[in-house]
Amino acid sequence: MAKPKKTMKGVSCKNGYWYARIDGEQKYCGKGEEGFKLAKTARMKWEVKQYENKEINAGLKVKRTEFKTVQDISSWYMTLPVVQEKKGYGRYVIACSHLLKYFGRNSISGIEPDRQEQYRAHRKNNGAADATINFEISILRAIYKMALKRKKIPSEAMPGEFLEVGFSVPRRIVTEKEFEKLLLHSDSDFQDLIVCAYETAMRLSEIINLTEEQVHLDIRHISGAVLDYIDLGIFDTKTGAKRTVPVSVRLKEILQRRIKKIGMDEYVFTNKGQKYYGMMIANRLRSACKKADIVYGDKPVNKKGERIGIVFHCFRHARTSKWVEMGFSDEVVRRATGHKSLEAYQRYVKLGPQAVMMLVENPKRDKNGIKSASSL
Repeated sequence: MAKPKKTMKGVSCKNGYWYARIDGEQKYCGKGEEGFKLAKTARMKWEVKQYENKEINAGLKVKRTEFKTVQDISSWYMTLPVVQEKKGYGRYVIACSHLLKYFGRNSISGIEPDRQEQYRAHRKNNGAADATINFEISILRAIYKMALKRKKIPSEAMPGEFLEVGFSVPRRIVTEKEFEKLLLHSDSDFQDLIVCAYETAMRLSEIINLTEEQVHLDIRHISGAVLDYIDLGIFDTKTGAKRTVPVSVRLKEILQRRIKKIGMDEYVFTNKGQKYYGMMIANRLRSACKKADIVYGDKPVNKKGERIGIVFHCFRHARTSKWVEMGFSDEVVRRATGHKSLEAYQRYVKLGPQAVMMLVENPKRDKNGIKSASSL
């Protein structure tokens, strides 16, 4: 058969057999007129694809990935660098594992509110708290919002709403007596860590990521005062709030001892190479609570609906409340705790009867160490 007169770039004929040049290689397409048509079509498709790739690389066009299931969209989200850099990424992984066990094979359009309600009932039957389920639903919402923002899914795939229960039981504080009992039933390494938590109101993630260069001791201020503090930058905190955390005398002794043995970029309290170190800390606290006869965990509540167990984050509640009881203003305390909103901050302040009695006009209370209103 004669070779057709009309040819195109990237299409060639050898001994009556037609080839299309694809990705630098000659792909066989057939013989005769039919082979020529197939080679021409294959080459044109390849050229269109190359043009689209140029547009994508230039930022002129977004490449759309086909997401069919919740598993697909979740896997994409969890591999994003902006997500993997989050300080709480380990918690995201755990939350996603629960979501995927239930929603994984669902279509991306199959998690409407009624399905979410079924998920909440399922998780509660397995002992999960409302706050935990709310966090998992919030991760689901973040996944869909990011996918929509980056044009990975059509707008009609978005659920009508993401259901979260508004009411949550606040955590309680750790009392001075409980704190001392925990110290008695902890090894020396864990003692140092919980003293830091109790004295500074720092989050666990902030403590285990604390490095020597963030610790500033015996700093001479322009006023002549000697300052001891921990400097947390915008990348060191959960909310991105720059903070100056005061160091107590008790904590200063611990920090001086520990930073002598490490370099500037090394961690003060932990071995960062250990996987899921935060979960290991929780297990150590659970063990200390058991030995000290203190209820551990978020789930136990009393007849009033108040939590009676403690978790590591309760140390943050305790120190925040203590600073307020000492008479410091909300603005000053928030500078140390890093709460961005007043609403979030107020959930941490739990004042006992002794603090409230300051409102009563009674000069005799000065003898008990409580100032009367008239003396303020």
